[in-house]
Parts: sequence; C-alpha cells; structure tokens
Amino acid sequence: MSLDKLRTNPEIIKASVHHIKSENIDQEAKSVIDQLNRAGFDAYIVGGFVRDSILGLKPKDCDVVTNAKPEEIKTAVKRTRIIGRRFKIVHARTGRKITEISTFRSSSKKNIKKSQKGILLRDNNFGNIEDDAFRRDFTINSLYLDTKNMEVIDFVGGYEDLQNKVLRSIGESHERFREDPVRILRAIRFKSKLDLSLESNLEKNVSRLSHLLKEISSGRKYEETLKMLLSGNSQSIMSEMQRYNVTEYLLPVTQGYLNSKKDRRFIFNALKNTDKRFQQNKTLTPSFLFSVLLWPALINKTGDLNSKKVKISKISRNANLILKHHNEFCFIPNRIQKSIKETWEMQIMLLKIPEKYKITLKHPRFRAAYDFLLLREKSGENLGGAGAWWTKKISS
Repeated sequence: MSLDKLRTNPEIIKASVHHIKSENIDQEAKSVIDQLNRAGFDAYIVGGFVRDSILGLKPKDCDVVTNAKPEEIKTAVKRTRIIGRRFKIVHARTGRKITEISTFRSSSKKNIKKSQKGILLRDNNFGNIEDDAFRRDFTINSLYLDTKNMEVIDFVGGYEDLQNKVLRSIGESHERFREDPVRILRAIRFKSKLDLSLESNLEKNVSRLSHLLKEISSGRKYEETLKMLLSGNSQSIMSEMQRYNVTEYLLPVTQGYLNSKKDRRFIFNALKNTDKRFQQNKTLTPSFLFSVLLWPALINKTGDLNSKKVKISKISRNANLILKHHNEFCFIPNRIQKSIKETWEMQIMLLKIPEKYKITLKHPRFRAAYDFLLLREKSGENLGGAGAWWTKKISS
C-alpha cells in the first residue's frame, strides 16, 4: 500500500479489534482531552500508550496530541507550562503526574533549522493529523486513539507492523536518522523491549550510521543511556548496542571491557539485577548503573581493590580521571558523580572489618556500596567473606 493512499485513506481499527479499554486510560490524559475538546480543539492519545496497549503491555506514559498550538493549549488546559526549543511541547501537571501534550507537526520544510550535518535543530511548524502521522519516527508510534469512540486511526500501516512484529521507519531511515541520531537508539530499544525485527534497510542504517551519535550532546547521551539501561531490558539492549556498533559512541570508556570475560560477567550480572528490580518496581539509581559501567576502567587504573591497604585517596584521584574522561562523551551530573565516587571509595571501608563498622553502617551511601560489594563477590572476586560479614551485621 502506497503512502499516498494511506495519507488519504487511513485505516480505522475498531475497539473490538484492538482491545484497548477506556478504563485503562489515565484520568489525567482524559481530563486534558476533555478540556481541549471543550475549547473547540481535536485531541488524541498517541504513541507509546496505543502501541503498548495493542501489544498487551502495561504502558508507561499517556501522551496527548492536538491541533491546538502550544499557547492555545496553555490557555485551554489548567496547570500547564510550555517547554522545549527544538520542538515546543506542553506539560500538564496533576500532583506529581505530568501529561505531555504536543501540537500536530507539519510536513512543511518552512522555518525548519538544521545543522550542517542535517540534524534537526528547531521545528515548530504545525499542521494537521495527517501531516503529524508522517513526521513521526516509526510506524508503530504513529497510531492515534480517538477516546470518543475508542477507534485507532492509522495512516502509515503501524497496526499491521505491530501484528507482524516489525519495526519500520516512516520515510527513508537514513534521512530520519540524520535528522535526529537518537532514533538509532530508539530503534535498538524498541527492538529489545517489544521483541521486534528491524526492517532490512532500517537495520542496515542502524549500524552504518551509528557514527552520527557523535553529534548528540553529552547531556543528551546521559539521558538516553538511562532510557536504554534502566527500562527493564538492559541485558538485551547492551548486547544489541554491541551488535550495532553503538557502545563506542555512547559508552566508549566501557566498550573495550565488554570483551573481557571477567568484566562482562560483572557488568551483565549488574544489568540482570537491574532488570529484576525494574520488574519488581524497585528503585533504580543512575549512580549505581554508572559505578558498574565504569568500574573496570577504575580497576585497570588502580589495581584490584581487594585489600584494606589501598588508600582511599588513590581511588578518589583515579575516579576523578575516569569520570573526566567519560564526561567528554557523556556528561554525568555532579551529584551523580559524587555518589559514584563514594560507592567506589566505600569498597575499601567495607573491607576494614570490624573496625568502625557502626560508623560505616550509618553512611548514606552504605546500602549502594554494600550491594556493589555483593555484586563483586557474585561475579567471582574473593573479598575474604566481607559480604557475608556485612549481611550478618545488617540482619542482627
């Protein structure tokens, strides 16, 4: 089916077919849509909620899209604020809950600002639902739920791709990746999370154009790393990142150590625990993730930290060097860096048993450092039974 035909003849999927239940939609998103409708605007739920609901998964977010412009949304919907420069969106807050509201994007190239390398820098051209459908990244993310009749509107064949478990780019993938290289990471994440196969040209370009990730800001790389590895599928995603030559651009300090059997076992044991905690709805912390990912580089510089004779000052000095090198590619916020360093430094404190153990127990970073110690032992390090000793102290 051609895109032109899809543009004028969208497929309408009835509720009896897609099985999305109205009662599963966030009340906050329903309220946003009601307020926009009362103000005379159209509004739909789009993206991840629709996609995941069709697949029988529990959606994380419930995003709204509308023909109202950002300033009109702010007037029509209570407790909202406009954010973003590259593409303005609106956040509606209810308590701690934030509903993201975006305006239909236009297919017009007018007033679009790109870098010399083709990366989209700014795009606040607004259009209609048909235009918006063809501006999204992948077909499975371009499905619109009309909450009035619970029908899904599909302009690009996304519903069929979901049924066939295929990830397909809207338009030429090489052009879409050049517009925003983060789409390369999103392709890998969706492949792992949703157990999809990549359409052949898309798959070729994920590897061929992975070098475009160098153009992403270091701050955005940090945020994307968290999305990739704290989403419940980190083991699979890390393997796919290696497969598609992505780790050298996202985690260059870590990349070489993934080829070491010992270091790979340590990192993947941590990722396995992370995925398990995600499934159990337990807290996941960026500091623990990066303390694991950068640990092999620290050991390479410092030597094995399995003796209480190692000076904490030496760990601190080398930690600063490792973090500085990593931050050239992927900037970690200062407060997270502080937590990483404390977790590493406490590895020596935890070996000094039973000296001052009561003080160590009260340290704010004790639990993270203790979990890190157990991870090291689980991965094959001999730490003289320190893990069992601390476990007994915690239980007593």
